[in-house]
Amino acid sequence: MRHPLPLLILAGLGMLAASGCQRAADAATEAAIERASGQQVGIDRDGERLRITSADGEAVITAGAGVALPADFPDDLFLPPSYGITSVMDVGGARLVNLESDGAVASMFEATRASMAGKGWSQTLAMQQADSAMLGFSQGEREATYTFTRHADGPVLVGIQLRADPRQ
Repeated sequence: MRHPLPLLILAGLGMLAASGCQRAADAATEAAIERASGQQVGIDRDGERLRITSADGEAVITAGAGVALPADFPDDLFLPPSYGITSVMDVGGARLVNLESDGAVASMFEATRASMAGKGWSQTLAMQQADSAMLGFSQGEREATYTFTRHADGPVLVGIQLRADPRQ
């Protein structure tokens, strides 16, 4: 399998277009991705769902108001008691879910750590700073990475990256 970095670039640029004026944003996104990656890409939109294809593969991004947690999201991953999904991205064998929740970074960090340990995950990474933190876990062939960020008085932004086979 090719390195997922070009796909991540594609997906990151696609996120910028996921909520804008669709026709103009899609054309601008396609041009920006092609300049950044040096590859021909195709963009297909179905409502809030954006599919970006290239020679390296594809990225599928869902963003906007009312994004739902994917039906196949594993039930052994920590989710806060109350949250709103802001985006879901499938790219390069990984799924990235971004959400917002009330609370504090430190308490979210500890709740995630305890929940994941209780569900049989092994902690592989831990980092905390004032308003941000990161936790990594593994279980068999799966890896999960959580990022927590809070700006000013806003919600805690939680990013969850799940990779089924970390060797891809």
